[in-house]
Amino acid sequence: MRRVLLCVLLLTPAAQAHRLDEYLQATLIGITRTGIELELQLTPGVAVLPLVLSVIDRDHNGRISPEEERAYASLVAREVELKVDGAPAVLALMESTFPDLAAMQSGLGSIRIRLRTERTGRQVRFENRHLPKISAYLVNCLADPASKLAIGPQQRDEAQRSILFEYSFGSEVTSRQWLFWPAAVGILLLARTAMLAYRR
Repeated sequence: MRRVLLCVLLLTPAAQAHRLDEYLQATLIGITRTGIELELQLTPGVAVLPLVLSVIDRDHNGRISPEEERAYASLVAREVELKVDGAPAVLALMESTFPDLAAMQSGLGSIRIRLRTERTGRQVRFENRHLPKISAYLVNCLADPASKLAIGPQQRDEAQRSILFEYSFGSEVTSRQWLFWPAAVGILLLARTAMLAYRR
């Protein structure tokens, strides 16, 4: 899933064109027959970077240690919620990567956090509650054509902090549907950039 998300964001200029005063949090949801995976890409704008670093750099020494990276990834994991068939799902931290401070200070560095649950069902609800006062959100889901996953209509709140949808595994999914989900992330990022440019 990471390679798909990375390709979409690299091919989409809007991924790097977020506002300087926002913490852009983009979440991609991947569903398989054996579990659900979340990948978050967190990109702080230059103006909000000091606030974000105050949460990450706990000893305020101007450096982010591996321990602080793990602590921050665990904090994010606690502040997002995934429900499967209405019941909270336990999310395990699979991986996290942090850019160097120079990249973050330029507004281009993104933190990536990958979470997973072994829970499966028929309905998924996701909500991101991390740093809402300074954040802008995007959320989408991903389908692997080999899994024959069918995803129903997606209900998002206006801020895209949450999403709700039903899913099932059958024989009617085509590779065309697979192409929709990563493309949708790019479209959402482009739409957000256009909206922000208009607002300015």
